[in-house]
Amino acid sequence: MEPVQTRLMKHMNMLSSDIGCRPVGSEANLAASDYIERTFRHLGLKVETQEFEVPNWKVTESFIHFNDKRVEARCNNFSEPCDVTGEVLSFCTVEELETSQDLTGKIAFLYGELSKENYVPKGFTIYNPEHHRKVVSLLEEKQPSAIIMVQMQKGNDLPIFNDWDFPIPSVTVTPEVGLLLRNNMELRVRCVINSERSPGKTKNVIGRVNGERPEKIILVAHYDTVFETNGAFDNASGVSVMLALAEEIVKRKELTTGFECIAFSSEEYLGLGDEVYLKNHKENLQHALVAMNFDGVGQALGTNNITLMSGSTELESELQSLKRAYPGVHWTSPWYESNHYTFFSNNVPSIPFSCCGVADLLHTDDDKVEWICPEKLAEVHSIALDVITNLQDKSSEWLRESKQEVSTN
Repeated sequence: MEPVQTRLMKHMNMLSSDIGCRPVGSEANLAASDYIERTFRHLGLKVETQEFEVPNWKVTESFIHFNDKRVEARCNNFSEPCDVTGEVLSFCTVEELETSQDLTGKIAFLYGELSKENYVPKGFTIYNPEHHRKVVSLLEEKQPSAIIMVQMQKGNDLPIFNDWDFPIPSVTVTPEVGLLLRNNMELRVRCVINSERSPGKTKNVIGRVNGERPEKIILVAHYDTVFETNGAFDNASGVSVMLALAEEIVKRKELTTGFECIAFSSEEYLGLGDEVYLKNHKENLQHALVAMNFDGVGQALGTNNITLMSGSTELESELQSLKRAYPGVHWTSPWYESNHYTFFSNNVPSIPFSCCGVADLLHTDDDKVEWICPEKLAEVHSIALDVITNLQDKSSEWLRESKQEVSTN
């Protein structure tokens, strides 16, 4: 078998460079799921696919026009199309928006407190701050013809809304463009979005290996991306580690547990893949020893991280001991925003792997394979394999939090 670094980078290059951007509903998303499925079948894993419906959304152009100038504006993901011209009314707080007049026929300009962070889609039930729900509800109540939002990082126009259930057309502009608009509020502005939406599909891909024991170890990573990114770090890196581990597991005859490798889709939008998985397999989680999630690892200028959620103090001590052999890996605080939430929230001990690196790569067109270090990917692969090996003689009772631990957390 090829060296692990070679295998890891082969998967990385296929997913990030050859297939590229993989948003739900797209042909590239289906190509990525097909590649993962072929890999599982080639290894002899028993494969299950879970297909579900999502929008197939595309945008050809978006811009605003004012003061006799056309200015590029980033269409917010899944936005409805529009070509509207109107008076612009600005808002920087919820209170301003709440006390405003009806906005029919107007264009709402949101900045400051109202555009300082990405909004959680309103259908996302796991995590949805009251502040987000309030702003979205007010906008739907006031009904502006379009929304212009200002990213609060210079030179950045990354989308702030990412919600296919939000009916108002919207764009995001850089602070530089936002300043021009803020200083010319007396002008009428034209907002144009040429987008289209059609029914689409995506799927989870699950590969299973039976063991001598009924218990199983679950390995997960999401393969979908946001729009306009190759998603090398987020998250071809995690999928590559999971696939390389599957390649190792099938040749390790001494492993007695079963394994379930899950390539999730729609992690970036609403976590629908997790809902579909739980609907069909929640009752089987009683047989899971641990779930290991790989989401954004191996960055060349980053530090690989590991932590534990919903596990026993004995398991944490074991992981901390194993980590000592990897001084370049950092034990980090628990974090919630990924597929491991599905498992630790259902009392399955969960071990998330991540990486603290160049933050501005996430969800941008700069997230390409050159930012990934083969040695750091191999580091995650190696420590994960050590964890797997050390769990072979452990029971569910030893790994899971006791009732006393749960009550004190």
